[in-house]
Amino acid sequence: MLKVNAGQAYAGDAPGLGFVTSLARGCGFEPQHFVTRSDLACGSTIGPITAAQVGIRTVDLGNPMLSMHSCRELAAADDVAPLLALLGAFFATPLARDAV
Repeated sequence: MLKVNAGQAYAGDAPGLGFVTSLARGCGFEPQHFVTRSDLACGSTIGPITAAQVGIRTVDLGNPMLSMHSCRELAAADDVAPLLALLGAFFATPLARDAV
């Protein structure tokens, strides 16, 4: 799950989200994208604050959990393997270390 908000309440930006989406597709799956309506409050947690302070590209991603953030997010045991593959691809790719 990649989280996006027009008000930048999450840490991700277009280049970071595009890069992670490309990695996911290379691992053989399409990531879910969670977009919060711009007229509803969301996020504003440590992610965007930290991203602004450290000056490195960040992306809000993780496996969704029912009732953690939204009634639309559902978790399944099958979600673990794709996330592990994505993280493995990220850390194995020299381009990833340079891009983020």
